[in-house]
Amino acid sequence: MKNTIDFSEFPQISDKAWKQQIQVDLKGGDYNELLTWTSPEGIVVKPFYSAEDLPVSDKKSADFPKREWRIGYALDASSSKAISLIENHLENGVETLWVQIHGENVENLPRLTNLDVPQFWDVFALDQKFADVLKATATSATQILVDPIHTLAKSGNWAVDEKMDFEVVGTLARQEGIVAALSIHANLYQNAGANRIQELAYALAHASAYLEKADEDNGLKSLLEEPVFLISTGSEYFFEIAKIRALRHLWELLAQAYGFSGKCKIIASPTLRNKTLYDYNTNMLRTTTESMAGILGGADLICNLPYDALYHNENDFAARIARNQLLLLRHESYFSSVSNPADGSYYIESLTDQLGQKALELFKTIEKGGGFLSQLQAHTIQKKIIESAEKEQKAFDKGGRILVGTNKYPNTEDRMQEILEKNPFRTMRKVQTRIAPILAKRLSESNERKRLEDEQR
Repeated sequence: MKNTIDFSEFPQISDKAWKQQIQVDLKGGDYNELLTWTSPEGIVVKPFYSAEDLPVSDKKSADFPKREWRIGYALDASSSKAISLIENHLENGVETLWVQIHGENVENLPRLTNLDVPQFWDVFALDQKFADVLKATATSATQILVDPIHTLAKSGNWAVDEKMDFEVVGTLARQEGIVAALSIHANLYQNAGANRIQELAYALAHASAYLEKADEDNGLKSLLEEPVFLISTGSEYFFEIAKIRALRHLWELLAQAYGFSGKCKIIASPTLRNKTLYDYNTNMLRTTTESMAGILGGADLICNLPYDALYHNENDFAARIARNQLLLLRHESYFSSVSNPADGSYYIESLTDQLGQKALELFKTIEKGGGFLSQLQAHTIQKKIIESAEKEQKAFDKGGRILVGTNKYPNTEDRMQEILEKNPFRTMRKVQTRIAPILAKRLSESNERKRLEDEQR
């Protein structure tokens, strides 16, 4: 006979009573000093959460409908090696391709169009010549992602100029048989060192700039019915889950204010910022938890990062491991069996609300300052990201921000110089730019440069 528990027998205990009991158990220790910590965004994390911590708003993030995530594979269209591995990936679990395409690297596109699989073609520096190639090549299984603001932010230049770039996008949107969407590359801000509130606010302001452009050009409106946000997930597991949930809710609020449905797609992939050259196998652990955060946060497509992506060219072994990490999460950890598994978590709901509220405040400040494009061109956005990145870099250099195998428990016998197939560090190009570009940088770069130099002595 099945026993049942009558929970009414247990008296409800308030947050205040819990805190008082904890303080008794601390025997004079300071509650705030010992049991709370503050995130880089200024959010105080408590040792316990309850229903009293849930958002007050009528519509909570838990109201989001069930989402089914797909296993993706990210590749550079210019890499013939990557193209040669695609069919193997598709036969072994990959469901969708995220293809990064630059205008000068289009010779492999015909090979992609022969594949019967959904594809996101993520184009960079779209000009008219590039658009004509896409029109002639893309199929109904291909969704073209366009983001001219990302081109400006990343390279410091428009593909041509602001007016022409948006005209090309509008023309592409009106092309019969073309499936396209505006995309927002929030991953650029995260990989450059922005904190989560900045990442959310900049993504929202970035998207807002497109909503304003759509008021001027009706052709852009179809591209905003379901835009695609590209995000990078970092190592703060619960914060990253909450970040994705907050992003979806913020976009819904903004889009509906402009008369759109508020639907969007989210592509999530692990950040490069915390990946390391030395003790590189630890990257597998990092990408596993970062992929988990993307899944639990409600991303539509998860594209894992190979553990050796920093120093090796595309190879079958690393790509297979990256793919199998996602297959393990789906089939052996049952991450596809529960609808919105983060729902009801007092902690995650509280983080979602706090991140969303703080990001909304920053977004409003950006809009009052002239909007995202204006602040980007005034270098305000770049300066704020650099400030955040330098703060995190100082914490890493002093050991407060730990990367195991690099600034904590390093393997001093590790040697990398002879197995490098590509440069793992950021390279600077001497080109004239309209604005200062937003540059991605890993935390461990300076540490690794020194270790490589020491190897040669």
